[in-house]
Formats: sequence, C-alpha cells, structure tokens
Amino acid sequence: MNQLDQWQQQVSHWHKVRKHDQVETLARLINNAPSELWGPELSIEQSQGLGYWLDGCARIYQHHLEQGNTAGAYSYLCLAQARLESVVCRAEVDQNIRCSCCRKLEQIMVLIFEFCKKQPDPKWQVELQNQIETHVKFLTHYPFNESPIPVLKPSAN
Repeated sequence: MNQLDQWQQQVSHWHKVRKHDQVETLARLINNAPSELWGPELSIEQSQGLGYWLDGCARIYQHHLEQGNTAGAYSYLCLAQARLESVVCRAEVDQNIRCSCCRKLEQIMVLIFEFCKKQPDPKWQVELQNQIETHVKFLTHYPFNESPIPVLKPSAN
C-alpha cells in the first residue's frame, strides 16, 4: 500500500467516525497530504485523493467560519488556491490533472471572491482586488480552455 492509499484510508476513517468536531485531525491530514496527490501521473487514486483533499479544505474552512475565525477560514481557501495553482504551473504534471486543477481553482476563486466581498473590514476589499488582479495574471500565463480526455490508470501497489 502506498502513501496515497494510506492517506485516503485515514481521511475515509475520519469521515466514517463522524467526529467533525475533531477538525485538528483533519487539518493534520490536509496539511500533510502525500506528494503523489499532486501528480505527475494521473491515476484513479490520485483523482479521488484530490477530491478528498479539497473536501477536507472545505470542511475546515466551514468549521472556522462557524467558529468566527475569519483568518483561519480564509487560510484554507488560500491553501487550496496555492496548491491548485502549483499543480497547474508544473509542466511535468499530466495535462488531465492540470486541467482538472484549473477547473477546481476557478471554484475556489469564486469562494475567495465571495468571502472577501462579505467581510465588513475595508482591508478585505483591498484583498479582493489583489486576488482578482493576481488571478487574471495567473490565467494569462496558464490558460486552460480545452481539457484532454482523461485516461485513468490504477496506481501500482
């Protein structure tokens, strides 16, 4: 069993025991995801793992929002943004992974924009403008309009 399989089992276990108040455990898993999650090869396990990872980020984001921890919530949106951008930028990563991450990045960016708009402190409007400008620059360097047809391979165990 490889690191990605072990990590997925740990995330699945966290979901099964339904201890959603134990966000620290999930945060450790999210912050220590295995490198295989980010490519370079596309596999069924990698694709599923990326979904688990993003779901974990979303759950931690939501937990921090419910606790009134604005900075903590925003940090997990930015973590997702940074990881996805990193994958999109890496030429050695399978193009299907890069395209998938680009689509997921668009969803994260919408959440970031909405989050910043809702904050009453004027510093968040500055942050919103910075995020928009930075994302536009990113898209000019890494335009992904067409996605190839994925060929999913099982990972070698």
